[in-house]
Amino acid sequence: MKTTEQLFKGSIILLGLLFILVSSCKEDSDTPTQIIPVISTSEIFSLSSNAVTIKSSLSSDGLSELETQGICWGSMPSPTVDNSKVVGDLSNGIMFGRIEGLTPNTKYYARAFATNKAGTGYGSEIVFTTNNTVTDIDGNVYNTVTIGTQVWLAENLKTTKYNDDTDIPLMNENSSWEAIDSPGYCWYDNSIANKDLYGALYNWPAVISGKLCPAGWNVPSDAEWTKLIDFLGGEYIAAEYLKEVGTYWTSPISKATNYSGFCALPGGASGTAPGSFLGKGRESVMWSSTIDYSLGDSIGWNIFWAILENNTVQSNIFMSRAGALNFLSIRCIKN
Repeated sequence: MKTTEQLFKGSIILLGLLFILVSSCKEDSDTPTQIIPVISTSEIFSLSSNAVTIKSSLSSDGLSELETQGICWGSMPSPTVDNSKVVGDLSNGIMFGRIEGLTPNTKYYARAFATNKAGTGYGSEIVFTTNNTVTDIDGNVYNTVTIGTQVWLAENLKTTKYNDDTDIPLMNENSSWEAIDSPGYCWYDNSIANKDLYGALYNWPAVISGKLCPAGWNVPSDAEWTKLIDFLGGEYIAAEYLKEVGTYWTSPISKATNYSGFCALPGGASGTAPGSFLGKGRESVMWSSTIDYSLGDSIGWNIFWAILENNTVQSNIFMSRAGALNFLSIRCIKN
């Protein structure tokens, strides 16, 4: 009798343990297993002398409860998050990561990464060599940037000499602006303090000299400007990728990422009154080398491009005979 009672109690305990074990297994099966994030693709979006922007796509696998994401890089293969890294901007599975402060003409290795509680996933390795710099006839050194199939200066032109080493006439507060009909350059507000950051402003006669840009470079045509803007998503999207990040642009500025590496700064231009200036902090106004004769051979219109504070990029024109009095920035493009 005692043995039967003990067996009965033992069976009850065994059934209880089995119930707990089954319940535990069921709970475990209902809890999804988190996996390490997956980086589907990575590619260079823009490459400069001193920076690179990498665009990556992340699959939906492992994106839940993502802790961080970005780009890690170094001078040796297979960099990890223990090396140098930047946080990436992730939206709808697309991530942009921009690395700055690199050395010109130097080889680097980079990988996109994403981390959740399960661990860190890495994308394929990208090996790149930063661009060379370019020096003009005046000795000014410029960073360069590759965007799509084009190579641009990453700074506004600031030379005071043509590439044949002859001087460009300087316009200042003592010049006869009303009578000017020849090539010239000036500094915004007639202050050379604006040179290093914003570059110089040049008029149309200086542009058509064909001697402003360093050898092997030229003032971009309207078609070359259009190709750049189209590559960056069009006039209502491109400005965000073109504008330098920081406090240079006055409000409103909805977003500036400089993912293109173009580093556009609001250097302004000459004003409607000869010898006056406007737009600094609000717009970047740059020449194209194209004249529009669609209204007739006797009336030419200079085409220029403006990156504006409202985050749009616009092409505009004015009559070519007014070009001598209009001084704008120049961005050179490689031939």
